[in-house]
Amino acid sequence: KAALFVAMGLFAGQISNSNAHELIHKPNRLLHRLGMSVYISLLYGHHTSTHVLIHHVAVATDGDPNSAPKGRSFYRFVPAAWGRTFRLGYLAEAQRLIRANRPKWRHPYVTYLLGAALCIALAGVIGNVWWYLALAAYAQVQLLLSDYIQHYGLRRQINNLGKAEPVNNAHSWNSPHWFSSAMMLNAPRHSDHHVSPMRSFGQLRQTDGPQWPYPLPVMATIALFPPLWRRVMHRQMRALGL
Repeated sequence: KAALFVAMGLFAGQISNSNAHELIHKPNRLLHRLGMSVYISLLYGHHTSTHVLIHHVAVATDGDPNSAPKGRSFYRFVPAAWGRTFRLGYLAEAQRLIRANRPKWRHPYVTYLLGAALCIALAGVIGNVWWYLALAAYAQVQLLLSDYIQHYGLRRQINNLGKAEPVNNAHSWNSPHWFSSAMMLNAPRHSDHHVSPMRSFGQLRQTDGPQWPYPLPVMATIALFPPLWRRVMHRQMRALGL
């Protein structure tokens, strides 16, 4: 049971996340809502809003909760990132409602929270709520782990007016390893995704952006051990002049 729990958490946090991430970027409303439903099933529905409205806009700046500054451990990153993404996503969607002159009940967070409540209720009927909550939490940690390693220590230049430079290949970490890329719908080709967010996963290209020394799953495991992570990543950053 323990092995199955770990495997399901990894699948939900890495494979499910990669698929849902692809879907929420689709202009087709049905596909977008399908991706949103996957995140809701992980009790992380607000990621649908924050990923598009906050992360892609403010990536590699202090304004993005999911872009970890150099030197911050994963364990310090997680609680701050979770709380800020929830709050900033809520505020961004509230502003969209005002601009569109829509009623408050149309706020997407209503769907996220009601959907989460329904999933928890179904878990109680089908099996055990506590195991479901633990599995969802484990999957969420996997999502945050992906963001942590994909933007760690990278920052956009800020001009005298306080505006960040346009996003380019230098603002995401990448991996050239084909097998892990295939398993995660080319998520390790992350620079190209941020430069062209609407580009389908099959069209994402390898770029000249910063490269990890190892595949994404290995880097994610290393990030769980902060002294080792700093040794590996800071050496890589020095080699790249970062």
